[in-house]
Amino acid sequence: MDHHFIEREEGFTLHYLEWIPAFENGSLPVICIHGNLSNGRMFRWIGEKLSQGKWGKPRRVISIDLRGCGDSGLPETGFTIRHLASDIEAVLQHAGIEIAHFISFSRGVPNTVQFAVDYPGKIKGFVVGDFPAKSFVMKKEWVENIIARYKVHQTWEELYQAISPNQEISPEEFAERKEEFYVKKEDGIHARVHKDLPIKLQMDSEDLDLTYGLDQIEGPVLLLRGEEKGTLIKEEEVQEFRRYHPSLKEELIAGAGHSVFDPKEQTESIFKDYFESLDIKRRT
Repeated sequence: MDHHFIEREEGFTLHYLEWIPAFENGSLPVICIHGNLSNGRMFRWIGEKLSQGKWGKPRRVISIDLRGCGDSGLPETGFTIRHLASDIEAVLQHAGIEIAHFISFSRGVPNTVQFAVDYPGKIKGFVVGDFPAKSFVMKKEWVENIIARYKVHQTWEELYQAISPNQEISPEEFAERKEEFYVKKEDGIHARVHKDLPIKLQMDSEDLDLTYGLDQIEGPVLLLRGEEKGTLIKEEEVQEFRRYHPSLKEELIAGAGHSVFDPKEQTESIFKDYFESLDIKRRT
């Protein structure tokens, strides 16, 4: 896993992760876009599997830390969905990529669709993670709740005890994945997101129906949807995807609400089938 940094014109540094296969084979690269208050490390297991050829031919994988998230900096202003789409374009230019497959989770989905509108012809294949092609105004109450819950923990054990009652995560899985979402600094353990990001996102958020932008996306579309309470995409919104992409493949993730990209046997099987099918189509 390689780290790359880009100096953006707004005066902050944009960070992205990259997994490079052992040999070039002509397969299109994969770009991963996280949701709000997350970061590119959430796709680490996917980047490793794809780049190592566990799911078809090895692919180059890039996972972006959007502004304010992960190891990217936080500008003073500029948090509209079009600003976030411009971060994606900056990474593709830096990486020398013209066309790619995309994997997007939660609010990363409308960010990706906005990217398709602003920079057409660059997406060829789209894995949608439990969110419609729409952007919504973020409620002030949501921001206040996030800020109130932000806490610096002094030890990893303290952090585990704080989150384990609300998440089904074993000590072993926590030890394996803790640095995907948290980072240890001099004064303690912080979430991998800037504390001031929620208020900046809320101030620039707006209600946008970007469904029309699905027309700018080429190739197969796979939609992962949670089977349990907590899924954030409605049946009628799934049908909106299908209207633009009649061959849409929808998969319900058993035991999942919104978190459809957690590393589990069913999800891995779905990804394996999807990317292996792309290799078959390319040969034929």
